[in-house]
Amino acid sequence: MKKILFLDIDNTLYSGKTGKVPPSAITAVEQARANGSLVFLCTGRSRAEASRYLNYPVDGFIFSSGSRIEIGSILLYDHPIQPKMVEEIAEMIRSCHMGVLLGGAKYAYLDDVCYSGVIHYFSRPDADEATKEKDMIENGMTHMENRIMDDPIYKMGASKSHSGSFEPLAEILPKPFRLIQTLSSPEADFGDISDGSIMKSDGIRRVVRYYGMSMEDAIGIGDSGNDIDMIKACGIGVAMGNAEEEVKQAADFITDDIDADGILHAFEALHVI
Repeated sequence: MKKILFLDIDNTLYSGKTGKVPPSAITAVEQARANGSLVFLCTGRSRAEASRYLNYPVDGFIFSSGSRIEIGSILLYDHPIQPKMVEEIAEMIRSCHMGVLLGGAKYAYLDDVCYSGVIHYFSRPDADEATKEKDMIENGMTHMENRIMDDPIYKMGASKSHSGSFEPLAEILPKPFRLIQTLSSPEADFGDISDGSIMKSDGIRRVVRYYGMSMEDAIGIGDSGNDIDMIKACGIGVAMGNAEEEVKQAADFITDDIDADGILHAFEALHVI
């Protein structure tokens, strides 16, 4: 039966433990599309941060938790953060003594604090510094000093030490912006800041309408807090075996860990391959 599948990237498709996408996940995506289903990557990452995945065998992308949608050469939806608000929120992040990330269409721009934490996430644990720097570039990352001012910003990020808290920042963010902790590296914890009036589920609905399909035909697969709304909105919501507990509670089905072929096993269990 034809379905439309929406996969998160971090720790759903890409493993932060191994620094790789399991080959079985790519095989599952290719087989599902060959069987007539559609597959989209639905991520909190900005377009720039998803650079490595733009040539993957998928039908399209939902970036920045729904703020930008691309289907082939079609820009289906485009809602960047207003430039004035970008600067105001960046100053709020700094006032809370956290590192700043600006997720654009061309690049993701990181200050020194954020860069030093993120660099440990995108590579194998045993990678040397040169390899880590190369992986950062391939993932669309650059230093804040290289910022292109007319590059639209779709999401922002904050990084903190493991002993710190995101609460002070979350409390001062203007509505409708929200902060959700998404990742952790050996060096720091990271939170995504996005327009709370736009969710992953909103992006999914736009894509589903574009194809003339129903939300009952949609399958959402994820692992972290910013995946809960899409998991609840889709006809079938799937949590990875490595997902946070609240994500598992929201899901209809729990598959295996990302590094135990979780995507492949989910696709098999749901009969899309």
